[in-house]
Amino acid sequence: MSELPSKFQSEPSFLQSSQWAGLQAENHCPNEKIGQSFFFKKPLFFCKHYLYGPRINEIDLSVLKKNSRAVFARFEPNRSDWSGEGVRTISIQPAKTIILDLTKDESDLLAAMHHKTRYNIHLAEKKGVTIIVDNTRIDDFLVLMNATTERDNFFAHSDGYYRTLANFDPDFIQLILAEYEGRVIAAGLFCFCSSTAVYLHGASANEFRNVMAPYLLQWAAINRAKSLGLKYYDFYGIDAKKWPGVTRFKEGFGGEEVNYAGTFDLALRPGWYFIYRLLRYFRRAIH
Repeated sequence: MSELPSKFQSEPSFLQSSQWAGLQAENHCPNEKIGQSFFFKKPLFFCKHYLYGPRINEIDLSVLKKNSRAVFARFEPNRSDWSGEGVRTISIQPAKTIILDLTKDESDLLAAMHHKTRYNIHLAEKKGVTIIVDNTRIDDFLVLMNATTERDNFFAHSDGYYRTLANFDPDFIQLILAEYEGRVIAAGLFCFCSSTAVYLHGASANEFRNVMAPYLLQWAAINRAKSLGLKYYDFYGIDAKKWPGVTRFKEGFGGEEVNYAGTFDLALRPGWYFIYRLLRYFRRAIH
């Protein structure tokens, strides 16, 4: 069994970087650092709040219990299994992803891909698809995102959220676009953090799908990460049941699957947490 997933999970997630915390603060999501981990403050009823900690360092839960005034902490360990404190709840971050080992040579990365993925990369190059990195062209991305959500019927953030990403530190978040015949037909927002590049959000046009621009877009991001000396490329989320097409697309690039333990709630004020659970139950029953 490969050691790549455990090595990848031994390093802090981009979700625990000071840059990500700053970005979320700009999106009106305040945070606090408890121990080594960032927790994001989420509002509840009666001026109460809970804390959300994505991919945390588990040792910080003991610090959290001593110092926090939150009703509960919703957290995700940065590991594949979890037998510690907490009650499992609905996952927030993807429970599975695929990562590439960027220490491999370009030829080895290509060889590990599905043959159709390699073919589509070369086809896009042959057809004349070009790649541009330009965070100022966020409007082009938003047009594609609106088309993609209508076509594929999946959740999207607000336009303002994507604008905040694009307007943030361009060394941390980069907008990469694929053009064909003068039109942007695929685009993605990528995070470059520490040792890892992460594919955050992607979109594509309804037209010119036969030129396979999304494949070349991913390959360009992978090579950009390699040129920066990063070790991992994270496709950030697969699920064959929820997103079959996207999952097949990502799996075509090879790489290795990484699993996470999931999302858990740790009650810090049990009485208030019971009320929260009760209110949530009735709200879901009504809807």
